[in-house]
Amino acid sequence: MHTILQEPTGQTYKTLVQVAMEVCDEFILVKRDQMELEPEGYELLEQLQPFLKKVIKDDYWPGTRLMGHYADVYFFDCSPEAVNILLSYSTSLYSWVQTRLPDDLCFLKQGQPWLINTAHERESNLLTDVDEELNRLEACGLLFRDLSEFYNAD
Repeated sequence: MHTILQEPTGQTYKTLVQVAMEVCDEFILVKRDQMELEPEGYELLEQLQPFLKKVIKDDYWPGTRLMGHYADVYFFDCSPEAVNILLSYSTSLYSWVQTRLPDDLCFLKQGQPWLINTAHERESNLLTDVDEELNRLEACGLLFRDLSEFYNAD
């Protein structure tokens, strides 16, 4: 697991979403039952409708477990068209917070979390050891490599 140490914004965020869409096969967005969603959030979900795979009522998604509440977890197919839609609504990873937008944009690769985003806590993790993916993300400015090389292991 690689922790993203600072919020991806601007071009770094754009590259992260583009790489995620290329290497993953689905992404999720979450609409919590106990909170309102602003019209902009509903508009986004409507624009993503062609990519919708399923909606599940659950109290869990990567990075979050609700206690006594539920949410609609939307699963979408990754595609180049979906990249453009997501990027037109957000310029940073931690802006995926309900009420303006659905919560916690996350990406899944073969059903397993690849990018876990808990936006309201401003925390995200990347779960990959694929060098090509890591190199592309490191080149765009994400700081997530293992810092143990900087410490004396003796």
